[in-house]
Amino acid sequence: MTDKPEERGNLAMTREGFEGLMNQIANFHHFYGPKPIYDSPEARSRCKYIKYVRPNWDMRDGRCFSIRFDPCGKEFNSGYGETVPLYDQIMEWLNSSRENTP
Repeated sequence: MTDKPEERGNLAMTREGFEGLMNQIANFHHFYGPKPIYDSPEARSRCKYIKYVRPNWDMRDGRCFSIRFDPCGKEFNSGYGETVPLYDQIMEWLNSSRENTP
């Protein structure tokens, strides 16, 4: 699933993109470590162990413009100066090694 900016008209994340993101976190990155990671060293190396997801929604257009993941404190924005869609920024981070997590 991609959340293309040309479909949205901006870089913020749609509700559908957020739901896809939450599924990805539930399956591969939740705090207690999902079952699939126990079977795969590669999956374990990418798991972010996310306990809290804190999205910020703009109620004018119903899109998520920033999001924070805890306990790691990683935060993403789609505001001024950003050129990559919020969904794509987050998915790139989720699919990277845990070394890219504060």
